[in-house]
This record gives sequence, C-alpha cells and structure tokens, in this order.
Amino acid sequence: MVDAARLPEPVSYYRRLIDFCHEWELNALLVRLTDDQGAALRFRSHPELVTHLHALTLEDARDLAAYGEQRGVTLIPEVESFGHTRYITAVPRHAHLEDRDPGGPAGFSGLNPVAPETLALIGDLCRDVAEAFPSRYLHAGCDEVNWGGSERSRRAIEARGRVQVVADHINGLNEICRGLGRELIVWGDGVLHREPDIAPRLEKSVIVMDWQYLATDPRAIARAAERALAQGLRVIGAPALIFCAWGPRAGHQQLRNVDAFADAYAGIGDPRCLGVIITNWVPSRYLQRSIWDHLAYAAVALRRGSAAAQQSAFRSFVERFYGTGWSSSWRAIFDTYYRIAPHRPSCGPRLSGPRLPVPWASEGDLREMLRAGVIDASPYARFHARLLSVGQSVRQNQGDFSALALSADYLAHAFWRQAAVEQARQERGLRSAGGLLERIAERDRTMVEKLDADWNVARFSDSPGKLETAPGLEPADQLLFRMRQAAEFSAQLARRST
Repeated sequence: MVDAARLPEPVSYYRRLIDFCHEWELNALLVRLTDDQGAALRFRSHPELVTHLHALTLEDARDLAAYGEQRGVTLIPEVESFGHTRYITAVPRHAHLEDRDPGGPAGFSGLNPVAPETLALIGDLCRDVAEAFPSRYLHAGCDEVNWGGSERSRRAIEARGRVQVVADHINGLNEICRGLGRELIVWGDGVLHREPDIAPRLEKSVIVMDWQYLATDPRAIARAAERALAQGLRVIGAPALIFCAWGPRAGHQQLRNVDAFADAYAGIGDPRCLGVIITNWVPSRYLQRSIWDHLAYAAVALRRGSAAAQQSAFRSFVERFYGTGWSSSWRAIFDTYYRIAPHRPSCGPRLSGPRLPVPWASEGDLREMLRAGVIDASPYARFHARLLSVGQSVRQNQGDFSALALSADYLAHAFWRQAAVEQARQERGLRSAGGLLERIAERDRTMVEKLDADWNVARFSDSPGKLETAPGLEPADQLLFRMRQAAEFSAQLARRST
C-alpha cells in the first residue's frame, strides 16, 4: 500500500515500487488517494477539493495503472467516503457536509452519510477514479469515522438506528461501484469489530478489509475472517508494517503481525477469502528508500508462509537486493534492528521495547523530556557503526543502503541528544552546559542536512510534507520537519549560552 494521500511521491518511485512488487511476486498495490490532508489525485469533477501540490493528474494515474498491469500488479484506488474526509469538508462549498460528533473520537472526521449530496459527490469522485484505474476493485475507506453530530444525522439515527444508517451508506457506495463495474472494498474496523451488527446488513458483494495491527495470533485473525464469510461477505486481510506506533522503522512485532495474517489467510480454504494486502502509513514518518527489507519480508511471508519468511526472507533480500553474500553479520543486523526499533507508546500501548524519542524542539518539550528520565543511547550508536561496516560489501542499490544507514544514524542521534542533556542536568545542571548545547546544535544541523539530501533524492524537494506542519499529523509523523524544528531550537539555546 502507498499512502499517497498523506504525501504524494514521484511517479518514478511508484513505478519502482511496482517493479519491486513484480520481482517479489506481489500482485496488487493499494493506492490511497484521499485523506484529511488532501487529495493525491486531481479530480476532474471537483477541482475545488483540497489537493496536494504534487497530486497525480488522471492521465498520470492512468499511465501508472497501465504500467502496473504490464508488470502483473493491479493498482487498487482508495477514495475516502465517510471518515478521513477533510479533503472535502475543509472546502467552504462543502463544509456543511462535515458531521463530527463532539463526543466522538478526537481527531477523526466524518462526512454526513444522510445528506443527499454526499453520495452524489462521492459518485463523481468514483467515476473519475474508475476512468483512471481499470482495477475491478475500488476501496472507499469508511474507517475511523466520527459522525452523528449534525441535526440531520441525529434524526436519521433516531429513526433507523446508528447501525442501519452506516449500513445504508455503505450499500449506497456499493451501488455506485456496481454501476461503474467495480467491486466495493471497505475497512473492517467498524463493520467487523466496533459495530459488528453492521456486517449482516451489507450487500453480499461488499468486500471487507480487516486491519488488526497488534494481532499476532493467526487463530484470532482467522476467526474474524470467518465471521465476515459467515455473513456472506468477502474478506481481505490487512496487517501493517509502519503505522502510528512506529517512527522510521517497524519493530519485530510487526513482522509477527504479517506472519499471523499470512498464515491465517493461507489456511482458510474459501475462495471468498481474497488474500492479504500489507499497509504502510504516512511516508513522512520514514525514509522512503530505507524500508525495502520490510517489504521483502512481507512478500516472502505472503507467498511462502511465516516459517519460510523467518528462515530465509532477509537472506534472500540481502543477496537479491544488495547483491552481496549472506553472513552472520547481516543476520545480526536484521535481528538487532527489528529488536531495538523504538515505538510510540501512545499509539501501541501493548508493544514492548524501547520508546521512540521525538526530538525536543521547545522549552516545553525539553521540560517534558527531562521529566521522563534517563534513556540508553548506546545500542543505536553501536548498531549504526555495525551497519556501516557490513555496508562495504553492498554491490547493488547502494543509495537504498545509505538510506537504511541514515535511518539508524537518525535514531542514534535522537537518542543521544536526549541522553546527553539528561546526563548534563544530573552532573552539573543545564546552565553550565553551553559546550554541550553547541555540540547538539551542530549535530542537529548536520542531521537535517543529511535528511534533507535524502528527501530530495527520493521525494519532491518542495513538498509541503517537509516544509510545513501537515494538518492532522503529530510531530513524530514528520521526521524531517520535526528535526528541522529541533535544530532551530537547539541553535537558539546554543546562542543564548554563549
């Protein structure tokens, strides 16, 4: 999956990703075109929608989809049609369609499902998408919705019940898709888990995509799939690599999440079980070229099962992608990086392992960081040095290896700057730490230069994703932008200390 809705990336990268899918025997790529942050496609029918600077034209999308078909990779478009819809409601002309419930989940958006113009507008967008993407499938989102606050929706809930209103909206989307010769996919968090009474009310041609990013038990995943099948629905599994729990790297828990979905779906002998798509969220969280090993592992797990992936996926990746021999050092690299990858506890409270430091960039950040206490930065510095040592053998895709090494360099730096300040405070107080602040500022500046150079190779150099705060995203969601803010603040502190 590519989350183009959060950050459009160059067509050359999408083509390279399609090539990777072809080479590693993956046959579908979900392309998220819309979200709260904007549209990554220039809709012909509604050019007024919030649209990213580097959004695809319909012609771009058509050419990309054709390239995918040539390589045996079907591009499945996703257009958000219920939640994640500020790309619509942030436009004054459509602001009346926003349907947030003040008592609902904070940060989530909602499109009024009972306003008659809602389905008409979504129908226009789906027609544009169907023109560009020949895929038989069209994903309409419908996850993480905060709705029910408007007078019109409250009356509908009173008359029909909340479950039926949602089911009617999804069935309306399904009718649009059928009219376009497409088959509707929706996310399964609401219809399978939070409000399971929705599922039996859906038209049987609807496909449910079940995402459970913390699940590692294939039996529980299979039971959820079987519930959907028992309702007469088709189902697709959706584990994650990088989602909101992770920064530049996913930890070993996500490999087990992929394993569990791969094994669960392989064991379901029902043709209505359509397979598994790996999700990967918010590109500005990670370095684009640094996560090919994530994708290679997932590819082996989906094609050959978790046992084969655990035994041979990284070896195959090193040999095929980096063009070098497998060794105990390479094994230790992948074992270590997945083990020490830090997570964000606010998003993944059940995850184990180190916590991700978000670089402090203000007085408030600094005070909060100091309250958190001591962290150990040494594993990341040692790991970065070890990674550089094996990199001398890389013969292919050296720029991608450099990005992998930079991700480790960034984590080593993020941990070091936090640990160094805490140690200085304990030993002599920050007031006498002028030399340390100057060193932090210099290293911050160097890290920003490295991250910026990497971004400019792989992404649009003038992308708002690296130059400004993206609405609806947190500081940890914008690695380079946050590091730039942190560098500006540490430079201010260093100047004050002299």
